[in-house]
Amino acid sequence: MRTDVKEKILRVGEISNTNCYHIYYYLKNITPVKRVEYIRGTPAQLNSLLRQGRIDLCLSSSIEYAQDSNQYVILPRFCIASQGPVPSIRLFSSLSLDKLDGAKVILTNESAATAALCRIILGRLLGYDNEFVTLATDLDNGLRNGDAVVLIGDRALAARTHASELYSHDLSLIWKEHTGLPFVFALWIVRTEAVRTLRPILVPFWNALRSAHEWIAQPQEELVRAALEEKTFFTRQELLHYWQLIAYELTEDHLKGLELFYSLALESKLIPAKPEIEFYKP
Repeated sequence: MRTDVKEKILRVGEISNTNCYHIYYYLKNITPVKRVEYIRGTPAQLNSLLRQGRIDLCLSSSIEYAQDSNQYVILPRFCIASQGPVPSIRLFSSLSLDKLDGAKVILTNESAATAALCRIILGRLLGYDNEFVTLATDLDNGLRNGDAVVLIGDRALAARTHASELYSHDLSLIWKEHTGLPFVFALWIVRTEAVRTLRPILVPFWNALRSAHEWIAQPQEELVRAALEEKTFFTRQELLHYWQLIAYELTEDHLKGLELFYSLALESKLIPAKPEIEFYKP
């Protein structure tokens, strides 16, 4: 028997990191969309689920789009990106940046985009020759296995209090210093088959996502309280300041940065081809 679209659901990947906590809070609690199911995971885990068709849509690593752009389109206007310093994308080491040539670098397995960014910065922008190892890691384990470790999201934020004696290199800031452009870490990526088959659910989800980005510009007290209960490594002031540091609008400069990232990723043999950026048209 043919399944009617009314019986289908839109499966949305949910990242638990602080940088998008408020977006998902709105989508799930303030204006929930019917027939939407949220599946939690790390960015890398959700990349895999999206690629396999086990979820339909996700705020996914920007490099995932380039791995097989034929099966994806991008929801326009929104992203997770830098506009300056970002405390949650860090390369920790006892060595200064100019001493990292030849160092063994441990890459978190949680974010393909950040791992690629680190490879490009050290290899293409700085001309270093490094050994890279990808692991499920925290700060201590990473530094036991290598000379430097890349951490993202809440792991990087939590590591701040234990890393006062270490260099904490901001990868997004290094990228901007060398390119003059912001870096796009994540895009709202949707599978093309979901665009075809789940439009009655996808359209209201897109409308809710737009409303969410308007709402998070002025965080409400209930949201802040809920976030602080879960993100205990933040004070209230630190949390609000951190959200202000993240760019959520996909501007022309961000698109230029994304295009450059894809060009350098191709030169570094990290992606099979440079993709054409195709946006979803509601």
